[in-house]
Amino acid sequence: MRFPFRVEAATLLERPNRFLVHVSLRSSNERVYAHCPDPGRLLELLVPGATVHVSREAPGAYRSTAYTLRFVEHPVGGVLVSVVSRLANDLFREALAAGVFPALVRYTRVRAEVALPAAPAERVHSRVDYLLEGDGLRPCWVEVKSATLVDSGIAFFPDAITERGRRHLAHLRMLAAAGERCAVCFVVQRPDAYVLRPQWDRDPAFARELLLAKQSGVEFYACTTLVTLEEARVLEPIPVQPEPLEG
Repeated sequence: MRFPFRVEAATLLERPNRFLVHVSLRSSNERVYAHCPDPGRLLELLVPGATVHVSREAPGAYRSTAYTLRFVEHPVGGVLVSVVSRLANDLFREALAAGVFPALVRYTRVRAEVALPAAPAERVHSRVDYLLEGDGLRPCWVEVKSATLVDSGIAFFPDAITERGRRHLAHLRMLAAAGERCAVCFVVQRPDAYVLRPQWDRDPAFARELLLAKQSGVEFYACTTLVTLEEARVLEPIPVQPEPLEG
């Protein structure tokens, strides 16, 4: 997909909080604040001195900054990483249309932001990113996750503890156990991963829930992405391995 915005290079100065970065624009040395659309830790990316790319936004009543952080050049190796979490949803739809995930190619209708049916023992409904439908097919509830942390070719999710993500995964697990078709797709917003795993050391509760979900029938998909300053495209599917590493 082509991006509908233009970016300019900047140097990261600091990250005052998880939704804000302070940068120095390379073109003018002006210091500005930019919204950070990924609230994760991003410790390996948002290092003071790192090269980042920001877009200038139109003024809006709900904006406190004039810029949005879009990309970070990894301090080691320089790979370009997208830090716009919502981009993962658009990339999933492109991957679906391109047949990247063979088990999902027969679905012909895609609905976004659909309320999940109440799970057993749950009193509240939550929403899922997509509901896939097709003639003669069981509907498939799909949640999309954005991953940016890669170490030695291994993509990890999450990069920070996510209780909300664990609860949502538990909801899908209970629906799958009750006969619904459910899936989670991890979109790695960089090209340098060959497998995706949960962070058993950082968020063991989420990791355990991921493993239970797989055992209950939730399907897992993942793919890598090639990101440039002008566009992003899905590269290839990679396996998801929820099991803890031995030793």
